Amino acid sequence: MIDKKRRPTFAGAADLVAHAKAAARHLEDLCAACANGDKAAARAALRQGISELEVARAMFRTGLE
Repeated sequence: MIDKKRRPTFAGAADLVAHAKAAARHLEDLCAACANGDKAAARAALRQGISELEVARAMFRTGLE
């Protein structure tokens, strides 16, 4: 019998959230670099943020399967 009070979860949810939070921090760095006119730092922060989001997306897809 299925327990309707319990929400379905997947094992990697905490790791996925950690990667999403890391991506958010990189995006904050991106904003600061843009405000300071530092194009190289902005580019690096954007790449790191994208990388973290790609890892999170891959983990999400794996967790749903």
